[in-house]
Amino acid sequence: MRLAYLDLIGGISGDMFLAALHGAGVPKEIFDETFARLPGKIYWQCEKVEVNGLKALRIKIDAYEKGSLPQKYHELISLVERLDFSESIKTQAKEILKIIFEAEAEAHGKPLEEIHLHELSAYDTLADIFGVLVGLDFLGIEGLFASEIPLGRAVIDTSHGKIPIPAPATINILKDLPVVGIPEEAETVTPTGAALLRVLVSNFGPLPSMVLEKIGVSTGTFIFKSRPNMLRFFLGKTENFEELICETLVEIETNIDDQSPEELAYVAEKILEAGALDVGFVPFYMKKGRPGIKFFILAKPNKVLSLTYLVLKETKTLGVRLKEVKRISCERQIEEVSTPWGKVRVKKAKFPCKDFKVEFEDLKNIAEQTNSSIKEIKRKIESYLSRKLT
Repeated sequence: MRLAYLDLIGGISGDMFLAALHGAGVPKEIFDETFARLPGKIYWQCEKVEVNGLKALRIKIDAYEKGSLPQKYHELISLVERLDFSESIKTQAKEILKIIFEAEAEAHGKPLEEIHLHELSAYDTLADIFGVLVGLDFLGIEGLFASEIPLGRAVIDTSHGKIPIPAPATINILKDLPVVGIPEEAETVTPTGAALLRVLVSNFGPLPSMVLEKIGVSTGTFIFKSRPNMLRFFLGKTENFEELICETLVEIETNIDDQSPEELAYVAEKILEAGALDVGFVPFYMKKGRPGIKFFILAKPNKVLSLTYLVLKETKTLGVRLKEVKRISCERQIEEVSTPWGKVRVKKAKFPCKDFKVEFEDLKNIAEQTNSSIKEIKRKIESYLSRKLT
C-alpha cells in the first residue's frame, strides 16, 4: 500500500503541494499534460531555492486567457464535468471546489450562486486542484496523512478593505480539523490548500509507520522567523498490511466516585453520539479505600476538546488525563443483509480478521417480532450468516 504524509511545517498552498509532489517524483511531463487539458494557457515554472540552507522547490503558475473562464460555482462544475480526466479525479475536483465556494459563501453571508472566483484566481485554482489530484494518482497514493495545521495571524489589505488572516473562508474549511497557532504574521494556509487537506487527508497526527522511499520538499514565498517555510511530502509504503489501519488516537480518562451507574450510562451514550470511538468503565479503589469508576474515552485528535467539554459538563469531575495511543485495526464495513427472519446490519472485518458481528438492536427487534429469545435468534442468524458470508 502506497502511503504519503504531509509534514506541514510552514503550512500549505496549492502551489506548495504541487512542488512537493514534483520533488517526490511526479515528472514535469505529467504536469504539462494536465495543464494542457485545462482551459486557457497555463504556464508554470519550478525553481530550486534554499530555505535556511536547505534545498527546496518553489513552483509559480501563470495563467493567460484563451476565451472567458467561468467564475461561478455551477458554471465551473459544468466545465469540470466536460474535462478530459478520469471520473474519480473529476469527482474529487468537484468536491474541493464545492468546499471552497461554500466556505466563501458562509464568510460573505451570501448564497452560493452569488459567489465567484476572480478569473485569474479560477485558472490558478483549477491548475492547483487538478495538478495535485493527477500527481497523487501518478504516485499511486492509497492513503494520505498529515500533521496538525499551522496557522499564522495577521491583518492584510484587500480590495474589500482590511481582513484577518487566516482568511475567513480558510477558517470555515478547517472546522473540526486539528490546527495550531504559530508566531508568524503571514497566511500559512490558503483556501485551496485547506480544501485539498479536507478532501484528501484521511488522518491527522504523527508520521505513520511506513518504509520511506522519497521526500519532496517545497516552499512558499514568505520567509518565516520562527520556523522554515517548508512543506515536506514523505512517500512510502507498508509491506503487505493493506487491510490493517494504523492510526494515532487519544485516550481521555478521569476518575469518578460520586455519580450513579445510571447517570454514567447516560453520559456514555451522549459521548458516543458526539463522535467518540469507544467508551468504557473500570471499577477500582481510590484513595482512602473509596470505590470509584475509571471512565475512559477513545477519540480521534480533532474530537478531544469537544468530548472533554462534554465530560466536564455531564459529570462531576474537574479534569481529565490525555494519553496519545496507537491503534491498529482491521478494515471494516457495515452492510444490510437479508435473512429468513428479517434484515440485519452486519459489521464485517476484512482479512486477516474475517469476522462479522450482527447489530444487537436488529437482533432485539427480530426477537420481539417473532416472540423468540434473543439467545435463540442470535444463534440462528449467526449460523445462517456464517454459511452465507464465508
